[in-house]
Amino acid sequence: MRKILLTLSLLLPAAAFAQTTYDDGLSFGARATVEADAKLAKGLHLTAHEQIRYYGDSEDIMRFHTGIGLEYKVLPFLKVGAEYELINRYKFDSDLNANTWSIRHRGNFFLTGTLKTSDWQFGLKETLRLTHRPDDMNTLQAPRNALALKSKVSAKYLGWGRIVPFVGFEVRNTLNDASYKGTYNAAAEKNKDIYTNEEFLGYTHAYVNRYRAELGVTLKFDKRHALEFYLLGDHYKDKSIDTNREGSSSWEKNGLVLKAIDWHVGNMVTAGVGYKWEF
Repeated sequence: MRKILLTLSLLLPAAAFAQTTYDDGLSFGARATVEADAKLAKGLHLTAHEQIRYYGDSEDIMRFHTGIGLEYKVLPFLKVGAEYELINRYKFDSDLNANTWSIRHRGNFFLTGTLKTSDWQFGLKETLRLTHRPDDMNTLQAPRNALALKSKVSAKYLGWGRIVPFVGFEVRNTLNDASYKGTYNAAAEKNKDIYTNEEFLGYTHAYVNRYRAELGVTLKFDKRHALEFYLLGDHYKDKSIDTNREGSSSWEKNGLVLKAIDWHVGNMVTAGVGYKWEF
């Protein structure tokens, strides 16, 4: 029981922190995707995609996602798969005071179950995602290797032939965000010893940071070519940590170890278009 209580205490933000929540309001984005699906053998497919994303109200202006993966149908209703993505981000660098390119490496490992009726197809997809940052970063603010678990349910209506409307809902869990404990000192001088007895607990904080709803339609030209239009609605909650790199709580020697832990919440609407070629 003591181990369970200790684990739960590490997964929850410390109650002694004075955490501010910032409402980012409503923002808009767009994305376009080209995807190829090649059948290698019975049940085994090679997939590849190129996607560009644009965020109109963000420091992260544009991203390119280049991916390649394998899917295998182990049962008529069950597929397993793995995918590698190279992510190029064009974002604002506060140190350089300019927009620069940065790279991320991402692995997606997923399990997909489907249920078909005469007119409907229902799906459940579980994805474990690992994102690696090779660039210079403050690892006391975020992990270099971020883990997330995404759970998505979806439904497609098949009764209109080549016109296939679909809906989906997804929950994303951050599994290993940075965690701290400490005592907030409201009477401290500005930017000096605001937190006392602070301690970095490692990457132990897990929480739900995104809810997503999806609505779209697929237009099938034939068995090989399809065009997709969709809207994504995201509600997000992201934790922002401001701390120094040294990990020392000595103000005189190294400055602050912890300046703030805040939350950013908001909503985003994204319009997307995609083209898929199967061969």
